[in-house]
Amino acid sequence: MNEATVHQTELHRHLDVSVRTSTLLELAQEKGLVPEGTSLDRFRDEVYLRRPLTDLREVLAQFTLFQKVQDRPEVLERVAFEAVEDCRREGTRVVELRFSPSFVAEHSGLAWDEILASYSRGLARALETYQDMKAGLICIATRDYGPDSVAETVEFYLAHRRSLIAMDLAGNEVGFPCRDFAGAFAPLRKADGARLTVHAGEGTGPQNVWEAIELLGAQRIGHGIRSVEDPRLLQVLAAQGICLEVCPTSNWLTRCVPSLREHPITRLIKSDVKVSINTDDPGIFGVTLPGEFRVCTDEIGLTSADLDLCRRSAYQSSFLVR
Repeated sequence: MNEATVHQTELHRHLDVSVRTSTLLELAQEKGLVPEGTSLDRFRDEVYLRRPLTDLREVLAQFTLFQKVQDRPEVLERVAFEAVEDCRREGTRVVELRFSPSFVAEHSGLAWDEILASYSRGLARALETYQDMKAGLICIATRDYGPDSVAETVEFYLAHRRSLIAMDLAGNEVGFPCRDFAGAFAPLRKADGARLTVHAGEGTGPQNVWEAIELLGAQRIGHGIRSVEDPRLLQVLAAQGICLEVCPTSNWLTRCVPSLREHPITRLIKSDVKVSINTDDPGIFGVTLPGEFRVCTDEIGLTSADLDLCRRSAYQSSFLVR
């Protein structure tokens, strides 16, 4: 790709919660998890979150259906293919899709190697079909499973770096600060060329962003919106060019911001922090990337110049192009 051209880019989209809604309904009905007569419209109303729940933990609990249907290699391959196809339909040409092997394996019992191979086959088939697309997989270590599981995931990533573009730490920040995983992430800091993004500053304050950068070596931050509470942190983010992967609707639905109009993305941009706009979990939030850009203008008040800046920041910060 010519880096002089800015392609619509998404950095933060969870593959394992990006199952196309019609596919999710079909698979759920096959397993008897949803009544046969359920219409797609009714299913959307039941699955999509339309208003904020109590907190991020309650939202994460809604993901079980996605786990239960992703129980076979052919399903994972299909999910990955359709995710790339859906992104292309949205106008996206560069997309990073992240998944947690421990999350997928929790209900399916599939081996992590098989999970990665299945998603990779779907990705490869999509890229062969849509040759104007660029896509890659990020491996997530899930906080909630504890430091030992995170250390195992780091080892998995390092062993499969030819198939993975980066590593991520995700899950509920409350009770699982970044500092608890410094030991597990130590091998990453020693690995030449390892890429790392970390969920931080979403459900907790700026201290977790500091820890993600200083203790884990994060090169990008998932969400990071609470960084606005610390002026010195904003200066460091701007100086180091650390991009925040901001997901506006997700931040509202998880009550990380009181309302979309009060979202701090405007202040982040004015502080010269690199910001990208993303969907996070489109399968449960019912969002698209173009829709998130509209939210940023209609609800938050970003200008067209702000959006262009976010597009450039996303493309320039992608692990696929830099």
